[in-house]
Amino acid sequence: MPRIGGCIFAEAASIPCADARIFWRADWDSSVVLVEARPVSPGDTEAFDLQRFAAWATVLRLADGREFLLLSDGVRHLQLELVDGTLLTGPVRLHYALSGITQIDVKTLTLRRLVMLCRRGRFPLGLFPPEPRARRWALALQAYDGLAAGASHREIAVALFGETIVREDWNGRSQYLRLRVRRLIQVATALVQGGYRDLLG
Repeated sequence: MPRIGGCIFAEAASIPCADARIFWRADWDSSVVLVEARPVSPGDTEAFDLQRFAAWATVLRLADGREFLLLSDGVRHLQLELVDGTLLTGPVRLHYALSGITQIDVKTLTLRRLVMLCRRGRFPLGLFPPEPRARRWALALQAYDGLAAGASHREIAVALFGETIVREDWNGRSQYLRLRVRRLIQVATALVQGGYRDLLG
């Protein structure tokens, strides 16, 4: 399994964000829950049937046979890492490996989300609160992409905030817009150089 960066599998950058499926190692993303999948008898009311979640489910199977399940609607997601068994041969009962104190809140949140998804057949919006910093991160990464493509700071500002605002404010006395672009690039650089790990569960 790849060890660099904590990502097990990421799709091509050309895939639209809502369609991309990215898998993280449990030792990097504390929201990933380790599970065992054990076969069940027909009619078991505690069974987890992957077919029921086919619209949201992506299973990654590594060469060594290990499986990872990502359930995502393009905006919200949860991930399980199987330490034993398979989800691919029919309904199973999931047994969860939980221990310790420091990461238990994050892991139990994943399980609460899974339980509500199983009960209601949809992602529970109340358990996926909006991330207030997401807009800033998105702007920062757009600024970084622009810089990597050779754009000037002014061109980046136009792409992010529009020609009208840049024309009015770029040479303003406060230098606010210039400083904002610089700060966004600094934020993105920190994320790209490993700070993205702080965004994981």
